[in-house]
Amino acid sequence: MYRIIFFVSVLTLFISSCSDPKDTDKEQFFETENNAVNEDSLMVQLTDSLEQFPENIDLWIRQGELCKERLNFQCALNSGAKAFVLDSTNLGARKLYAWTLINKPNAPLADIERAKRHYKYILSIKPQDTETLVQLANTFSLTGDFKTAIKYINDALRVDENYRDAYVLKGSIYKTIDNKELALSSYQTAVQLDQDYFLGHLNTGWLLTDMGRHELALEYYENAKELRPNNLNAQYGIAKSYQDLENYDKALEKYRELEKIDSSFYITHFNQAYIKQYHQHELDSAVYYYNKLLEINPNYIHGWYQLGKTYFEQGRKSDAGRAYSRALKLDENYAPAKDAAEELRKSY
Repeated sequence: MYRIIFFVSVLTLFISSCSDPKDTDKEQFFETENNAVNEDSLMVQLTDSLEQFPENIDLWIRQGELCKERLNFQCALNSGAKAFVLDSTNLGARKLYAWTLINKPNAPLADIERAKRHYKYILSIKPQDTETLVQLANTFSLTGDFKTAIKYINDALRVDENYRDAYVLKGSIYKTIDNKELALSSYQTAVQLDQDYFLGHLNTGWLLTDMGRHELALEYYENAKELRPNNLNAQYGIAKSYQDLENYDKALEKYRELEKIDSSFYITHFNQAYIKQYHQHELDSAVYYYNKLLEINPNYIHGWYQLGKTYFEQGRKSDAGRAYSRALKLDENYAPAKDAAEELRKSY
């Protein structure tokens, strides 16, 4: 089954960090916003209201929609299911419930097919509902039927040629089938239609990064940061873009800013260490940042490997051996550490 990141799917951050100058390693993180839930007074009000009026469908739907905005899928699923059970004839409840079926983690095929039936039912009553047309397209794309998905997207655009989410989904499909230019065109159209669309700026930035167009990617990350100044993904995109553009001093400055937002975001330490090791040749600083990273995440195998490489460059062979051993304890088949350990053995 295909898994595609669409406009309301889990927002992820693809972090390109090199474990060797010729290799690229990718780590995936779920996006977080600091204090988002605590500051959400509306959610508190809705929760309080539902305690008093647990049969109020409109309140459940409002809560579910708010959970969708927060990318809190379990909350949305709970609200959608409650609303649908209370009144399965309510189209808003059915639409919310169908959405939760395809957006919960690792949704099984049966749930995708169930959501498809719900969306078709809604369209039998409201055949020109653009949101439902696009969500129905999403169900087909999730099972790899991109031709049918595009058909429903185009149906939505015939109803409303300026419907933003149709372009976002189309862009995600093009990206999945590796047509990056058409994906970029679709994402850029979505952002042009809604310049305050935060996820759109990030989607476009990530795609441009993947295409190696780092200067333009930087512009989209900066736009995203203007919309959400403390967002980790936007901040990281800016820092990594400067690194990709070989502006290492600026990249280090941005990584330090990231540390202030979330000191546990360990990849910032890895990338700073990597810059110090390979580009600024400040090995003591590289060791410092690798160790800082490993204090936070001792299971990050590439950190142990790179720390060993740095120790080896410093002539600290015993320390290098211990670092390689830690990497191989995490994965005995990790080829870079095996090769490095063999190189170390031959150096004695």
